[in-house]
Parts: sequence; structure tokens; C-alpha cells
Amino acid sequence: MADLSNILQSNDDLNEEQLKKYLSGEASAEELHAVEKNMADDPFTNDAVEGLQNFSSEAKLNDYVEQLNKKLHQQLELPKKRKEKRRIKDLSWVIIAVIIILLLCIVAVWVIRIERERQNENNQLKVEFFNKQDNSDDNFIL
Repeated sequence: MADLSNILQSNDDLNEEQLKKYLSGEASAEELHAVEKNMADDPFTNDAVEGLQNFSSEAKLNDYVEQLNKKLHQQLELPKKRKEKRRIKDLSWVIIAVIIILLLCIVAVWVIRIERERQNENNQLKVEFFNKQDNSDDNFIL
């Protein structure tokens, strides 16, 4: 149903013009029979015709149909707007999460590098210390 303004689009047997003629009493015998047959076959059509008969004038009916169409379009737009808002919010959270993860990775690499440098310095100090001790032991033996 691409055209939302025609709610009877899926029903080929009954159209808006036939309904108006039926309600105003201007329908021919064939049209009366077609509408009544359709009402008997389809409870939605039956309810729609009964509801339309409650309107006292065509102007009120047209106003009501216009209001219904406006509300329908508003109701159809709400989920789209909500989905769009959620999508934008979700996207920003994803970007923030990726940035935080990248920052944590950078900090982790930096900490690991500093720790390795400390270990290398400690190892060099140990090597130097043992070399000094070996040299002092060699001097003592001679």
C-alpha cells in the first residue's frame, strides 16, 4: 500500500465513490447490491459503512477523514523519527567506545614499553654489577 490516502485500495470490489453513493442513497440497484454483498463478505467494510452512516453531513465526514489522515501520517512518522534519533545516539556511543578502546590500547602499549625499558635498565645494571664483581674478584686472586 504505497498510497496511504486510499485505505480501500486493496479492495477492488468497493471504492470511495460507491460508498458515497450508497450512503447518500444515490446508488443504482446494482451498486446497492455490490456494496451490501461486500458488507456481508467483509466485516471491516460492514463496520466502516455503519460508522460512516453515523455522520450527519458530508462536510463533517470529510473533516473527520482529513483528521484521520493527519493522525495516520503523524503516527507513521513517529517511529521513523524515533529510529533516526536512536541510530544517531547509537552511532555516537559506538564512536565513543572505539575512541576509549583505542586510548586504552595506546596506554597499555606505553606502559608495556616503559616496563620493558625498566627491565632492560635493571638487567644492564645487574650485568654491570656482576662485571664489576668479577673484575674485583680477578684482582683479588692475583
